[in-house]
Amino acid sequence: MTQSIQQLSAQWAAAIASQNMEQIMAFYAEELIAYDAVAQLQFIGKTAYRTHWQQCMEFCPGGHSKFELRDLNILQNDQLAFSHALVYCEGSNEKGETQGCWMRLTQGWQMQQGQWRIIHDHFSVPFDMVSGAVLFELTPDA
Repeated sequence: MTQSIQQLSAQWAAAIASQNMEQIMAFYAEELIAYDAVAQLQFIGKTAYRTHWQQCMEFCPGGHSKFELRDLNILQNDQLAFSHALVYCEGSNEKGETQGCWMRLTQGWQMQQGQWRIIHDHFSVPFDMVSGAVLFELTPDA
């Protein structure tokens, strides 16, 4: 029996919090399409996204990392699943200062050879349309 998307999402988040690149990438399909909130418009393929994840991890060299999912919702059938959640990502920089923010996450999952794999990853951060400023200070409870 395959693991549920809820279990896999929790394991994926734990792999990110521990900054374990091999575990993180094990969740992704080779044909992944990713829209991240950082760096570029899109990432095509697992290899390109791995490079991006490695660069993201370099922003938190201080060893402290937090990555948690909130309000995870999942819709699925036997072959496809769609999940969305709010994500809190926090890390410490080289000075030991903690930095973090809430983001939005949408993922598409596909059953491939008996395993669920992420085929679409989309992180986003809201912004103010008038000023163009990114709204990093928003929280789910506000």
